[in-house]
Amino acid sequence: MTSNQFFIDKLPENGAPFFLEGREHHHLSRVARVKPGEKIWLTDGRGRRLLAEVEEVGAKRTRLRPLQAVQETLKTRVVLGLGLTRAETFDFLVQKATELGVAEIQPLLTKRSQPLPPERLEKKHQRWEAIAREALKQCKGGLLPHIGYPLPLEAALSKKAEGLKFYLDEDSQRYFRDILINSRASEVYLLAGPEGGWAEKEKEQMDRAGFQGLSLGSRVLRTETAVLAALSLISHFWNW
Repeated sequence: MTSNQFFIDKLPENGAPFFLEGREHHHLSRVARVKPGEKIWLTDGRGRRLLAEVEEVGAKRTRLRPLQAVQETLKTRVVLGLGLTRAETFDFLVQKATELGVAEIQPLLTKRSQPLPPERLEKKHQRWEAIAREALKQCKGGLLPHIGYPLPLEAALSKKAEGLKFYLDEDSQRYFRDILINSRASEVYLLAGPEGGWAEKEKEQMDRAGFQGLSLGSRVLRTETAVLAALSLISHFWNW
């Protein structure tokens, strides 16, 4: 098994040799130090992956020979709405959500979410996208999640959403495990609050929008623990 994966905007459509250039070539040649004869994976971030052999590593580009194309197929498209947490926690969750096959991450502005000054938004968004790219390379996945700009919870709820709709609620008497065993959907929307959880008014808004509050058990979990537990269960039962 090869230990490296790189991004390419467009995978070749035929079996002819092609080139890797720019930032990904620099990573291959200067950071990963891949040599001719080694095999690497490439992805377009849209579900397609390609195994290729390195033929030549030049100063400005790498010549590759395609070997095998693979289409990553996830049975359930997962959209994660996440209340803005502390910066390090949100970064961590972007990374892990990418590894677990989430298709879209929507940051949410809630009553208890961490404030994000408008002048810092663009840099934060770029950072989240970079974290997701590196996570996808590390886990050798094919689907790069779309990361939205933060939206107020009410605005996010007004967007059309098909499939199953849940929010994590430690006070709920309905349990995540029961849904996973008895249901399956091609699309799932999962909302998770920030540190401090949801305000009661927000729960009422989500209920009216057709979301079900679900509990992961009797323990009070940290935000990152709860989100990872829920995503891992979805991946295990519905995707892997």
